[in-house]
Amino acid sequence: MMENNIPRLPHDPHMCRSYEKKTRSPLALYSEYQRMAVELRAPLAMTYSHWHGQVEVNVPFDGDVEYLINDEVVRIKQGYITLFWACTPHQLTNPGHCKQMAIFNLPMHLFLSWPLDRELINHVTHGMVIKSLSTQQLSVFEVQRWQRELDSDNEQVRQLAVDEIALMLKRFSLSGWQTVLVNKTSRTLKNSISRHSQFYVSQMLEFIATHCDKILTVNAIAEHVKLNANYAMGIFQQVMQLTMKQYITAMRINHVRALLSDTDKTILDIATIAGFRSSSRFYSTFNKYVGMPPQQYRKLSQERRHHSSWAEE
Repeated sequence: MMENNIPRLPHDPHMCRSYEKKTRSPLALYSEYQRMAVELRAPLAMTYSHWHGQVEVNVPFDGDVEYLINDEVVRIKQGYITLFWACTPHQLTNPGHCKQMAIFNLPMHLFLSWPLDRELINHVTHGMVIKSLSTQQLSVFEVQRWQRELDSDNEQVRQLAVDEIALMLKRFSLSGWQTVLVNKTSRTLKNSISRHSQFYVSQMLEFIATHCDKILTVNAIAEHVKLNANYAMGIFQQVMQLTMKQYITAMRINHVRALLSDTDKTILDIATIAGFRSSSRFYSTFNKYVGMPPQQYRKLSQERRHHSSWAEE
């Protein structure tokens, strides 16, 4: 389905695109060794979905841009801060007249460790897109400085940039935000998260990423981090705002949605690629998470994309 002359993002080992011959699950893209990355550039229109494990923050400075995120149109308005968990398949479909957009990729373990509103974290980990209520919370000058400092050889300078970006998001969470893309969510746990819990959950996420092509059980994950299974499940849900099962299933459904939208693979092949070992379980799970059968989702998704391409022409 993909053309050879379409613009493609630079290679990144922590990113996956739906046009790749062997796509990787969003589960496989977590790594606690990921570094924070900041870019300031013109947004690039893409004709395929991609996904990665970080939290993505976008700020277009001189025009609105449009994304398709899980086949929903999301408009990011000039000057507003928008963030979402980029394990959700997404593609920038319309850069408009924007020539300068800040793009932050924040490692998930770092994002979870910051003292942000727990409800905001809950919304992000449940696949919602969050945007600021006001503009002008960030300047091009600050983004350019953070770019330079994150590339510095001085560890203290790099850490200063990380701390300032954390404060920028803290200000964002305190100054008011709203959900742009709504998704089902569960009760938010308000209690604070200890460094002890963050450490173990990071280890669990790393294990899940490494073994995502195998059968994943709570006991195996807990045994890897040498914790009681019930305790491991508790701290995972406390930190991630999702149970282990919800997290693994949601990432697999994300993978399915991208492949249904962007490829001609059969539905059963897609289910197998995403890690579902039973076709009946796959169909019932997809219906539960998406609200329609995969055949209907593929039809609606491809109709929407066809309509979008005609509109752009």
